Amino acid sequence: MHLPIIVPDDDLKNLEKRFGPGVRNMGPWNSDGVFSYSSIPIVVVEEAAESMNDPMIAEAVIRLKQAPERTKPFLELVHSSGPALIEKIVAAYRERSLGPLLHGVAER
Repeated sequence: MHLPIIVPDDDLKNLEKRFGPGVRNMGPWNSDGVFSYSSIPIVVVEEAAESMNDPMIAEAVIRLKQAPERTKPFLELVHSSGPALIEKIVAAYRERSLGPLLHGVAER
């Protein structure tokens, strides 16, 4: 089990200014009343990278998984890859979180 990538609210706000509100849908939103952040599952970043079919992004994700601190390398990856990667991460996250619900409804 890989730990998620924690993106603090200030970093999300910066991403949102540059790429739009979709960045808020890359993972679940968490807040303890003082510290707010998004917790992005590494597996959705891997799936997004695979779907982009870009060896440089795939290599960056491998390095990201091995990094002891993932926030900064993740932000660098998003900034260098742009909105296409964000869209793929959002799609992968939605599929993982809503997929079982939708498949369960379809089977009834």
